[in-house]
Amino acid sequence: MNDETPQSPPPSLMRSAAVVSAMTLVSRLTGLAQTYFLSHYLGAGAAADAYAVALRLPNLLRRFAAEGTMTAAFLPTLTELEAKEGEAATRATAARFLGTLLTLLSALVVVVMLSMSLIAGMMVVGRLATGVPFEEKLALLGRILSGSLPPPPEMALAVRLGRIMFPYLALVSLTAGLGGLLNLRGRFALASAVSIFWNLAFIAFGWAAIIFGRSHGWTSPEHIATICAVAVLVGGIVQLAAIVPASLALGFTVRPGLHFKDPWVRLALRRMGPGLVAAGVYPINSYISAVLASNLSHGAQIVLLNSGMMGEMVLGLFAMSLATASLPALSRQAAAKDWDGMRSNLTEALGATGLLVIPASIGLAVLAHPICALIFRTGAYDSAAASWTATTIVFQCVGLLFVAASRIGTQALYALKDYRGPVVIAVLSMVLNVLLSLLWLRPLGTGGLALANGVSSLAGLVFLVFRVKPRLPQMPAGPVLKTWMISLLGATLMGLLAWRGIAWLGLGTPMQRLALALRLLPFIALCAALYGGMMLVLGHPQAQAILRRVSSRFSR
Repeated sequence: MNDETPQSPPPSLMRSAAVVSAMTLVSRLTGLAQTYFLSHYLGAGAAADAYAVALRLPNLLRRFAAEGTMTAAFLPTLTELEAKEGEAATRATAARFLGTLLTLLSALVVVVMLSMSLIAGMMVVGRLATGVPFEEKLALLGRILSGSLPPPPEMALAVRLGRIMFPYLALVSLTAGLGGLLNLRGRFALASAVSIFWNLAFIAFGWAAIIFGRSHGWTSPEHIATICAVAVLVGGIVQLAAIVPASLALGFTVRPGLHFKDPWVRLALRRMGPGLVAAGVYPINSYISAVLASNLSHGAQIVLLNSGMMGEMVLGLFAMSLATASLPALSRQAAAKDWDGMRSNLTEALGATGLLVIPASIGLAVLAHPICALIFRTGAYDSAAASWTATTIVFQCVGLLFVAASRIGTQALYALKDYRGPVVIAVLSMVLNVLLSLLWLRPLGTGGLALANGVSSLAGLVFLVFRVKPRLPQMPAGPVLKTWMISLLGATLMGLLAWRGIAWLGLGTPMQRLALALRLLPFIALCAALYGGMMLVLGHPQAQAILRRVSSRFSR
């Protein structure tokens, strides 16, 4: 630093991750409330599938253009810039970079909205006709796009909802960029809490609009889906408005325009290039899953959306919290060639990931049916749809640890300035995912699509290990695997208790929601406590570190 007041020392990785986890927990709880609201009013029919298809587009592309890719290239670049030219230059470049990104994304939004008939049409192509080969379905789609045939109702609704929701991409991308800047300054709480504002705004607007709509006779599933689509956009505006004041207070602004003359902007964009390809594989995978799911019965799209949301809840609470908190620290250590510190942080992050994700995956798989009955079985979302969602979640849980570990390992590659590695890994994983999806779609349905994603994530993690190993001296594979085995042992015993508890407490029998909650939630807490105790007895290092931090805080 050659000007301005020196920055305070960065917070520890686990402390930062704890802040992110706490905010993410509240975010996920409000997200469950939003999901309950959506399931209650929209159900699992054709309109719900059209909504799920339309929502998938901005949600997928935000990963392509915003969250992981942008921050993974943007934050290390700003760290270098700040070390060389100071904070004022960092603020100016951040404003120009975000302005350039916003301008490019706004153009993308316009192009996609104009092309929505083709993009959304492909995602529902399986529904255009039954009992005919896929080539004939594509030909039928071509006739619809040319105007010689009218679009079927579900396709027309998906296109309309997609055009309403897609501008959310620009809003959420700018929010993610500003959140990354807050993370750079060690302000993790607000950046992790913006989804809370989105969830609450969605529920508040959606509920008020549905009440107003009912008074005017707007009660069809199509009307409800349209209201929910507008609620997505309203939530995006609210969460951006929530983060802007904090960004301004730190001196970060946005300068719309194309600022390619700034060499640091060009450097960040060049670094984003390979990451865009790597991150683009995820939306391509999910897009293919949506196309394949269109060959299944009505409800498949919303079931995939809800089961994926439950998996993301586990990942968001634990893995993404650690990944978000680890990137700034890993970037600083890689720049300083502090290999001991980098190994220590990776060991801590991956060990903590296993400590939390392994039992969460096993517990969610074992208790999937009562959990889905509690969350999803309401209003228009009937028992059959809740059971279908639970079955899909069981397959979803197979790959959660591998997805979580890959996200943290990819952060290490970005910190080491390896931007091509994630591209190779992502492409290989995508090819395997497509092949397995085609193989398992017919016998396993939505479960096959979820399982294919998990197995391909395992393959991606293996590729990732071989990519990191030559770049990080003495990569800590041994200590990480040891902690994972300890977690797996404890989680297996916990899973057996959960399996027996279903029979003991009658959790597999239909009952009122309140009665189910009073039995299920304390039982989950008991299983978690048992697992935590076993981790301390077995000497899990991250569990013991958490206990020391908690004990020291309460002993003050």
